[in-house]
Amino acid sequence: MFYFLYDLFLFFAVLVYLPVYAFRGRVHKNILTRIGIFDRDFFRAVKGRDTVWLHAVSVGEVRAAESLLRLIRARWPDKSIVVSTVTPTGQAIVKNILKENEVAFYAPLDISWVVQRFFSNITASLVIIMETELWPNLIRLSKKNGASVVIVNGRISDRSLDGYERVRPVVKNILNDVALFCMQNEESRNRIIALGAPAERVRMTGNIKFDISADLNTSPVVRRARELLAGSLVFLCGSTHEGEEEIIVDLYKELRRDFSSLRLVIAPRHLTRIDRVRRLIKLAGFDVAYLSRLGQASAVSLTSSDILLVDTIGDLSALYGISDIAFIGGSLVRHGGHNPIEPAVFGKPVLFGNHMDNFREIRNIFLKEGAAVQVDSAQSLDYALRKLLASPHERKQLGERAKGLLDKNRGAAERTFAEIEGLFKR
Repeated sequence: MFYFLYDLFLFFAVLVYLPVYAFRGRVHKNILTRIGIFDRDFFRAVKGRDTVWLHAVSVGEVRAAESLLRLIRARWPDKSIVVSTVTPTGQAIVKNILKENEVAFYAPLDISWVVQRFFSNITASLVIIMETELWPNLIRLSKKNGASVVIVNGRISDRSLDGYERVRPVVKNILNDVALFCMQNEESRNRIIALGAPAERVRMTGNIKFDISADLNTSPVVRRARELLAGSLVFLCGSTHEGEEEIIVDLYKELRRDFSSLRLVIAPRHLTRIDRVRRLIKLAGFDVAYLSRLGQASAVSLTSSDILLVDTIGDLSALYGISDIAFIGGSLVRHGGHNPIEPAVFGKPVLFGNHMDNFREIRNIFLKEGAAVQVDSAQSLDYALRKLLASPHERKQLGERAKGLLDKNRGAAERTFAEIEGLFKR
């Protein structure tokens, strides 16, 4: 009865919400894939082959999954790979990391007949779900179609825990269909067991995000940005949200008076906000250079009054490599922050605000090791920036501590794969 009502609810929710989605300009050309409408040859590369289906919602999960995908390719060369995402940014990233004959697609809406349409085209023996996305029909139908379901890099946030506890009997029933839980830490391990996961199926394997690599496919526009910014001090603000760009641009205006070689790069989290950020920059008296246009013949230089605005998908991780100081957005305002590991991979000094709830464990590790600076206001960000800009030695030390922290915490992908491998040997 639950699954019937759940299907009914989702079906009508789609009917109601789709016009709103279209009005907001968030309908993309592949959205029909999500309701099971795709060409019969879409999954031709994996048709009839033993397949691993990995589901990663967005950019962070895709980047974390990359190390696991490398292990699957190396250890299970006979298996095919398909990866589903929900967001366009996640889709763009995954297409860059997949190999020939591996398929990227938008995840099905979790309605039973839609999910089954995918299983009619994918012969999956394993479904890997990143970070505890509990999709009832995907999990139930995976098992029904003969695939083992594994939760990887699992975590249960405070907000998720509150929601799951309200429907604990339903959650327990869903968790019973999961063959293996690989959780990030002891807290999440205990929480998933408390929600009803069989304790003998739960492992603590660490956080795969520490295993991300600096070996990235660098686009022509990133290479051009490196050339044009050579010799400058580059302050890169990644995944910024509304309310942060104003603070950053105002600070930059003041800092330029004392550090004339300082250049600012802003990468808004959502590209739908690009025009709004551009207007904000222009009002502050600066010109805007778009990353996407750096490859054009007319873009021979960046003037000293330009702020570089990242208007492309999939380039932020590589851009951290050309920065001198990195600020993690979504942390000065209440958005839970983003991943500080990406700049740390390149040995860059990392700053973030005090709203890092979505990366609480990682934040705590960084702060404990003295591998990042946390600020709580525009004033403290200004102070931290001035201190780092004035001292190349301090920038280098902070960056080295960040990179050393990653080296110390690597290995979660190997441990996770070993547990998955063990599942198939039982």
